[in-house]
Amino acid sequence: MNSPEPERLFGFPEDWFYFRKTGKDSGYGGVRCFPSPDPNKLSETILKDRKLFERLLLSMRDLAHARSALTFIREDVDFDKEYPLAELRRFQCYETTVIVSYSRPFSQSTTQIPRLSYERLGIKLSPFTRALHENLIQKRNKIFAHSDADAVEYVPPQVMRFERPHDEPFTILYPPRFREGTLLSRNELEQVSVLVVCLSGAIYEMLHVMHTNFVDEFPPIDDEDS
Repeated sequence: MNSPEPERLFGFPEDWFYFRKTGKDSGYGGVRCFPSPDPNKLSETILKDRKLFERLLLSMRDLAHARSALTFIREDVDFDKEYPLAELRRFQCYETTVIVSYSRPFSQSTTQIPRLSYERLGIKLSPFTRALHENLIQKRNKIFAHSDADAVEYVPPQVMRFERPHDEPFTILYPPRFREGTLLSRNELEQVSVLVVCLSGAIYEMLHVMHTNFVDEFPPIDDEDS
């Protein structure tokens, strides 16, 4: 009888693991959710798009916030431990930052700066990675940036009736109890972490290729120490 295939680290799909040989008996590998794109293969129209360049610059801040919040979750959350309500709410504050910050580049702003897409970065997502991305965007839209009744988990409020002797009965509303703490599992948070790191790297590479098209705004500065 065939033995079951062992569960992969944090539920990462097989195509996230890579290994590159550098010699007969040497090489290196790791985990990434998509191969590093080559911005030089993109059209001149995209590479000279000043508004896209600004979107990418702002995205560096957004993703830095997401990475920091992921670090706070790793440092503070034990997924096998129970916590008091105040701690659970603190953890959800971290998770809110992760999801909202990741989603900002892909959301339309009130200015003329376009929203980002993986296609504009020359990245084709696998079905697994696409589903992870869309799950984050959906959570941002329905739970973290808004409160949709069909998405927020809670125990409905209760109305308790009381009676006083020789008096009319009265009722008291006990408020609902909401699900608190992180909504993403440990595996999902680690998957999101890989996605955020890979996206940050792709954005930096894109900015590096694009910046030569805007030398009038960002002239080179001589390195006085060289």
